[in-house]
Amino acid sequence: MTLAVTRRSLLAGTLATAAVPGLAACTGFSSTDGGAADGTLTVGFDNEPLTLDPAVSASISSDRNLLNLFYDTLLRQRDDGTFEPALARYWQVGDRSVTFVLRKGLKFHDGTALDAASVVSSLERIMNSASKSPKAGALSSVASVKADDARTVTLTLRQDDPLLLVNLAHEPGMIVSPTALQEHGGAFGRNPVGSGPFVFQEWRAGDRLTGTRNDAYWDISAEGAELPRLDAVTFRFITEASAARAELASGGIQLVRALPPKEYAQLPGGSVVVKENGVRRAYYVSLNVTRPPFDDPDIRSAFAQAVDRKVIGNTAAKNSFDLAPTFAAASDWFYDESLAAPSFDPEEARRKVTEASAGRGVAVTLLTRRRAPDPAIAEVLRGQLEKAGFTVKVETLGLQRMIERLARQDFDAGILVIDIPRLDPSLTFNPYFTSAGPNNWSGVKDARLDGLLERAVSTGDTRERKRLYVQVQKRLLEKNYWVFLHQARSPLIHSATLKGVVLNTDGQVRLERAYLA
Repeated sequence: MTLAVTRRSLLAGTLATAAVPGLAACTGFSSTDGGAADGTLTVGFDNEPLTLDPAVSASISSDRNLLNLFYDTLLRQRDDGTFEPALARYWQVGDRSVTFVLRKGLKFHDGTALDAASVVSSLERIMNSASKSPKAGALSSVASVKADDARTVTLTLRQDDPLLLVNLAHEPGMIVSPTALQEHGGAFGRNPVGSGPFVFQEWRAGDRLTGTRNDAYWDISAEGAELPRLDAVTFRFITEASAARAELASGGIQLVRALPPKEYAQLPGGSVVVKENGVRRAYYVSLNVTRPPFDDPDIRSAFAQAVDRKVIGNTAAKNSFDLAPTFAAASDWFYDESLAAPSFDPEEARRKVTEASAGRGVAVTLLTRRRAPDPAIAEVLRGQLEKAGFTVKVETLGLQRMIERLARQDFDAGILVIDIPRLDPSLTFNPYFTSAGPNNWSGVKDARLDGLLERAVSTGDTRERKRLYVQVQKRLLEKNYWVFLHQARSPLIHSATLKGVVLNTDGQVRLERAYLA
């Protein structure tokens, strides 16, 4: 029997059985399709990746914009939570097993056959503890992966996993060339080889990254045309928002990942499209709880009460932002009206700082990215915190240096942002708040939180999942491991000549259908 996966059944923990003939169709928000297929698209991008190896990528949202150029997953996820074929033509769910049947004739960019054996090696690489992949937790339910024949792969599970297909539609399911892995070894992340719509061409650090058209790409458009439509895509690394806005206005770039409202408000209306797509950029402050001063719950509480989130939102995003207690807004299924952010109370914050420090005050170093609006947020935060008795030093860093500091927990507090919503809250909360989470910058070791998050990904009851995630959020708000700031609305912004851009369920771009009219 074929069982379709709806958003309801996904949230209830139902794995899909898919038997869908034909080719996959991209989903998500899209501009108008149609037109000629040629040209080079130039994208202004504010986040140069540290690696293009999906097994070790740590920038969960931003890197996917680039990984989507070079890699395919076994299946893709639609906005409503259902799945569609990609490298796998169809799949079958059995008793604690999932079997994928691949398309015929698939090849990696280096000519290596993309067969069942290569899928096994790609997944086993992530599962192997020696690889230290931050994606390993996503496949923790998989006991073994086996090639049944040249095109058939079976995953045998230790226990039911309602989120396995979700994870396989993201980086853990991106299949990489075993030949290229052997050739490049530790340098694979700078020499990516997948089966995606574009073939890696060059990466000039601090400047740009280019991919050229994959003439052997497996997918076709709804009209039967070969994909991708563009000859090449270049991502230029532009961290200064005003520079990206000027380049877009002049035609130097045709697409930007994100711009603050004060910048995109200046764009010419006729030649540039600004289209609301529902994606939000959630800003927060991660507090390092492994050392003073934020190993003290009272100091974390004082920090949270010193912050006027509305002022910060207005500074960073004018009127284009929302306030929510955590990542969950009122429109999200795991939101609850009982959730409340810490009250803004600078006098109470000062009292706590004075009492906890015996009147000496608390010195804090605040890390921020060298890109708008992060430095402006840092300056507003500094002023608010100093009124509450903190002494604040701001350090402004490039992305790589900041990630290095966060990863070794060499910081007090850091201003960060993630793109939301993600279809399942496990993709938002688990990487950052489980004790072994790959993005647990704060160093949280909270057995109660671990237990709640573990139960939330293993249960198939929607109402129980909501109850557990509400408890997770209450725990985060009670302990103040992070201070959640504002959620800036993030429209899709591109030249009016650019058509066919598609956004994933999490708001990251896919460009195989894009073209320049």
